[in-house]
Amino acid sequence: MAKKRKKQQDWDDWEDAPDDTMVAEGNGDQFQVHLEDYVIKEKVSAFVRCYAPCGEWDEGCKAFDEAQLRDFFKATVCGLGDPLRLYIEDLKMAGFSLEVSEATGQLAMFVRKRG
Repeated sequence: MAKKRKKQQDWDDWEDAPDDTMVAEGNGDQFQVHLEDYVIKEKVSAFVRCYAPCGEWDEGCKAFDEAQLRDFFKATVCGLGDPLRLYIEDLKMAGFSLEVSEATGQLAMFVRKRG
């Protein structure tokens, strides 16, 4: 007796479930995931509201190195690339920049608390 094929919606095995590269049923559009989908613009806005750019030796300066920026923005490298790059681009538009610290020789973003 021939085995009946299950309807597409009845996935007993996740290997058979559609992924983001498969065509959406009915309209022919494809689901696509982009690196930008991992960036939350409100995090950049919150950072800019809290901190202002400054020089390394300015009073009240705080240095955010790469690890601290990744932790702050929860920017983990994924299969689509590095979302930290996009956060840094947005911060650059707000006047922030990565600099090489004279004290440590490491890349850092120098900021001070607003207020």
